[in-house]
Amino acid sequence: MKFATVAAAALLALGTGAACAEVTEQDAIQAQVAGAMASGDYATAKCPNLTVDKERLAEQIKKSGKTAEQLRASENYAEQRDVIKTIAATDKALMLCVLLPQAHGGYGRGIVVEKE
Repeated sequence: MKFATVAAAALLALGTGAACAEVTEQDAIQAQVAGAMASGDYATAKCPNLTVDKERLAEQIKKSGKTAEQLRASENYAEQRDVIKTIAATDKALMLCVLLPQAHGGYGRGIVVEKE
């Protein structure tokens, strides 16, 4: 379970945006939503037990002030996607489908959810 803790910490760190830089609330929204979108895209493709709450995602995209395409083109999306790719390339890839719903807080919370 040590890996799960490290992986969750890495995913959570990316989901919170740049902690050391001066950021506005708008920057935080964009960073958190973009990270959650990367997780959601992976979950949709690889995790049959997960889904994306499309209504919550649409609300958060609107709140971000950017389009879904702009968020997917962002550095925050790319960073989260790269972390996921790194973990997915290991023998711990199955853990991603367990971790992703819990990996995002703030504005990214509740975007990737378990199927009912």
